[in-house]
Amino acid sequence: MRMLQVGAIMVLLLGTTSLFANTVVQKNAMSGLDVAKLKKVASADGLKPQVLDAALNAYTWANQHHKLGDNKNTLTVVDFTLPSYAERMWVLNLKEDKVLMKLYTTQGKGSGLVYATRFSNKVGTDESSLGLFVTSNEYYGHHGNSLRLDGLEKGINNNARRRTVVVHSAWYATPQFIQRYHRAGRSLGCFAVAPAVKDELLNTIKGGSAFFAYAKPEVHDPIVRGGPISLV
Repeated sequence: MRMLQVGAIMVLLLGTTSLFANTVVQKNAMSGLDVAKLKKVASADGLKPQVLDAALNAYTWANQHHKLGDNKNTLTVVDFTLPSYAERMWVLNLKEDKVLMKLYTTQGKGSGLVYATRFSNKVGTDESSLGLFVTSNEYYGHHGNSLRLDGLEKGINNNARRRTVVVHSAWYATPQFIQRYHRAGRSLGCFAVAPAVKDELLNTIKGGSAFFAYAKPEVHDPIVRGGPISLV
């Protein structure tokens, strides 16, 4: 009986130690970030606090698992709960607590006309993918200089490379198009932006930075729910 009790205590202590170690790792991954200030600055520029919370949890996971490149201080957040006629892409400097850019961006034509309501990781769906990506290499393609994204979440966006989900410019993502048609045009799942801002965007986010696409299903994403920030 005593041996069983000792064994149970050891299991409990090991579990507690593991939980404590994981918490320390998560806190270390967010060290140097002033989350309260960042949320205040970003929310003043239209980024919902709950969306930023989810993005920061995903960023923390990427940071602690060494998934990011040299550009660790940059985080891009896309909020697909907003319509495509709204600016719904934010580029943040996490160390300086700044919004560097706020842009229009497209959704996949399979995801919906104005609001994105359908998301997929499957080839051929032409739907947007959610979750955490990391920016990869630049290349010259059909839309000129573009930036590849690698999806970091199996079953959610890990087929991004196969689907050629990238950041590129498009005439149907310009303010003029959006004002005329009351929506952005649609891509094949790519995050298209206006040609006038594309070069600045790519130069800002290239180099292995975190890129996070949010919609309501993301509240169930394991790396979002398991992060250090409690989600409402």
